[in-house]
Amino acid sequence: MTKTKTIMKALFGATALTAFTVGSASAGGTAAGTNVQNTFTLDYQVGGVDQPTIDNTGSPTEFTVDRLIDLTVASNGDTTVAPGALDQQLVFSVTNDGNDTQAYDLSVVDETGDEFSASGVTVFYYVDDGDGVFEPGGDDGAPIAYNGTSTGDVPPDATLWVVLEGDIPSSVTDTDTDDLSLVADTLEPSTSTNAGTAVTGDSDGNTLTGDAENVLADGSGTSNEGANQGDHSASATYIVASAEVSGVKNVSVFSQDGTGCATIPGSPASGAQYSVPGACVEYTITVENTGGTAASSIVINDILDDNLEFVAASATGFTGGGFSSPALPSANTDCSGGVCEVNFAGGTLAAGSVATPTTGVVTIRALVK
Repeated sequence: MTKTKTIMKALFGATALTAFTVGSASAGGTAAGTNVQNTFTLDYQVGGVDQPTIDNTGSPTEFTVDRLIDLTVASNGDTTVAPGALDQQLVFSVTNDGNDTQAYDLSVVDETGDEFSASGVTVFYYVDDGDGVFEPGGDDGAPIAYNGTSTGDVPPDATLWVVLEGDIPSSVTDTDTDDLSLVADTLEPSTSTNAGTAVTGDSDGNTLTGDAENVLADGSGTSNEGANQGDHSASATYIVASAEVSGVKNVSVFSQDGTGCATIPGSPASGAQYSVPGACVEYTITVENTGGTAASSIVINDILDDNLEFVAASATGFTGGGFSSPALPSANTDCSGGVCEVNFAGGTLAAGSVATPTTGVVTIRALVK
């Protein structure tokens, strides 16, 4: 049993209640160590004659409010991340639900059964300004680096915002997850003679008089801790949202005699068509996104063979983007010397799925010299 105050008391019967408090009420109730005193009066008659009043004013009934050890760790939600992203954050709240000031030991558990582990995970925290809203760098002040041993003292009802910050491997793929749990273990505050040690519950029965005794009343958040052990935990997840992009290039003969080559899409010639000199060939570069996030800043570059003449190019299915840097060659440009460069840049493909991919196509027409 941990002792923080010494208050001498005597115990008698109780009726009327007078409380002398040390501290104030909180979510956990009356402050630990509060001295509660009771007095009573007894009046009676003998043969109709009032007798002296009996009371315990000089020796009131007393008890000490014991120390409720209770806390809640809660996640602010999962975080969506991209492959290779740095300094990605998971945010938790740690709230002192007890009736005395405590400190906390923080630890991080990288859970098993997921697909990857963030690297370089660091822990820091903010002190909530009392409104229960995470406001980093604003009303909640500057971050405080966790020293690996103990947080600062946390009064009843107060909340710390604990941030786990890590880097995401570039090798992860769409929907991969990394589950992390934050465990907070209640410690004696810095003002205690046992500062920094883990709080333990009283084990020798309730003593109504004397110092406040520790009563462990915490619940259990995850399998990393149990109820009534002075600790609590919660889990949050990094969830990868990535574009899954593939590309393929195909060629076909649009028309053997070059008819309609400049009109995209147009209608290809019917029947067997051969790639003889003067024939119009069509290249299609098809890009698919089956990932849960848009693929942006797409660049497709193609330099036509010297044996061709550039005719036309178009792009469909992309959002934004265009042919620039360099601009498209003029129609019927001789491609000798690699001068026929087709460069599509700045396009975006929206998120898709394996069942319904998002598709963009660059079409290039050229004549066989």
